[in-house]
Amino acid sequence: MLNIAILIFDNCLLSSVAGPLDLFTVANWENKKRNKTDPAPFCRWEILSADGGPVVCFSQEPLVPHRSIDDCRDPDLIILPSVLGNIEALRQEKEVISWLKAQHKRGAVIASICAGAFLAAEAGILNGREATTHWQLADRFRQTYRKVKLQVDKILIDGGDYLCAGGTSAHQDLAIYLLEKYGSSELADSCARMMLIDRGRREQAPYIRFRRQKNHGDEKIAEVQRYLEKHLTEHTSVVQMAQMAQMVERTFLRRFKKATGDSPLEYLQRLRVEAAKRLLENGETRIDLITNAVGYEDASSFRRLFKQIAGVSPTVYRRRFVELQGS
Repeated sequence: MLNIAILIFDNCLLSSVAGPLDLFTVANWENKKRNKTDPAPFCRWEILSADGGPVVCFSQEPLVPHRSIDDCRDPDLIILPSVLGNIEALRQEKEVISWLKAQHKRGAVIASICAGAFLAAEAGILNGREATTHWQLADRFRQTYRKVKLQVDKILIDGGDYLCAGGTSAHQDLAIYLLEKYGSSELADSCARMMLIDRGRREQAPYIRFRRQKNHGDEKIAEVQRYLEKHLTEHTSVVQMAQMAQMVERTFLRRFKKATGDSPLEYLQRLRVEAAKRLLENGETRIDLITNAVGYEDASSFRRLFKQIAGVSPTVYRRRFVELQGS
């Protein structure tokens, strides 16, 4: 039987605590039905806070734990829920961070949801390893934890002795995955069907908005960025961009990559795909018209580029973001 501890703190999302617990309860119920000769539950759990006292969730609801981190059993798995609000306060929980380090060293698996990854990173558990968090927190996470290999397009990462789930609603993905990892694929499937959860969702890429990094302090590069945004349908060569920035090509490429995180070509591609997303969201369905509208000629090539960046095809993107909203 799997022993699970869910660590709660102020501003945690109630859904990322209650959601996994609902699924674990369903799993225990399913496990009992499937194994009548050995009706042991799939897991048991307890909710912990740093001092054993209640916390106030993001929704301003009080949440009362079972006990403090010092009084808990030795858990097999520790879940760090998502938090909205003051992440910096979370990073200052020195007692909690020390406890996480000790538990991880003892052999406990650490699983973070969304911004919970900041706590796992603060404990050093993610150093030199892949991790994910909510895409809107990506820039802050990268700047704070430079030793972590952030893969923000992924919904879920399993590093063996740690797991990261990307978005605020990714607690569902994490919980279902845990049912498979520590239970069975059949158990995970039956619980997912009962709770109407799509097990195929493994990427954040379709949800990511391209954030045009301009607070890098390199004004020459920012000028080129502004030009590309205004003229994204035009063919602008790297040579022309370097001339705009008054740099030799090699220097321009190096500084552009350092400032934005992308090469000039990648940056322009992302601008064009973002423009295509907005056309799809506004109801345009003809891929040939969208292709031309964002500066490309070959619709087949653009479909491949769109899927590479957005994670889904233009058709699937429109269905997910428009038709499901009743458009």
